Amino acid sequence: MSIPELQWAQVAEKIGGPLVYKQIPVPKPGPDQILVKIRYSGVCHTDLHAMMGHWPIPVKMPLVGGHEGAGVVVAKGALVHEFDIGDHAGVKWLNGSCSNCEFCRQADDPLCAHAQLSGYTVDGTFQKYTLAKASHASKLPKEVPLDAVAPVLCAGITVYKGLKESGVRPGQTVAIVGAGGGLGSLAQQYAKAMGIRVIAVDGGDEKRVMCEQLGTEVCK
Repeated sequence: MSIPELQWAQVAEKIGGPLVYKQIPVPKPGPDQILVKIRYSGVCHTDLHAMMGHWPIPVKMPLVGGHEGAGVVVAKGALVHEFDIGDHAGVKWLNGSCSNCEFCRQADDPLCAHAQLSGYTVDGTFQKYTLAKASHASKLPKEVPLDAVAPVLCAGITVYKGLKESGVRPGQTVAIVGAGGGLGSLAQQYAKAMGIRVIAVDGGDEKRVMCEQLGTEVCK
């Protein structure tokens, strides 16, 4: 598979921007990494926080943002066995972690002191080719449309984990505040698929209609 030396990317060259659309080198995967040719990338409000330096965690600069990338594996390191060339892969906020600390051993990898964050501490998905640690990338079924997967890699994972961590069981009820927003609308759909009743909390008739269309029984 032919891989170019240069690619186009959206780059924040300093804290506060502006974004510059420019050519940069295509990165080469390390022993435990995959190189993903990005087909679709979602955009998250976190991308703005990263570019503007709003958070106390130091941000890489220059920076290629983005952490909701779906694409095709075009190269991989010698130690990668989870992926084959041509597989579909999702690149998430958590790009990699040490896998050895107390947090990683308890499946709390995002709390790892050495966590690598896509579009924050390492370059993300606003480029044609991006890197991810194979153990932290998601292998995607080829029959699933990549454009539908991209936003699930952040917003979807966020609300799914919230539902799982809550301990709610099929037949029980959850209240979702902001149910008509991006995360809330996904949370409603996950809850319904998990057999959980939803009380949707949001404002306005438009949001109410949307929540009812998603199958919510009670709207507040």
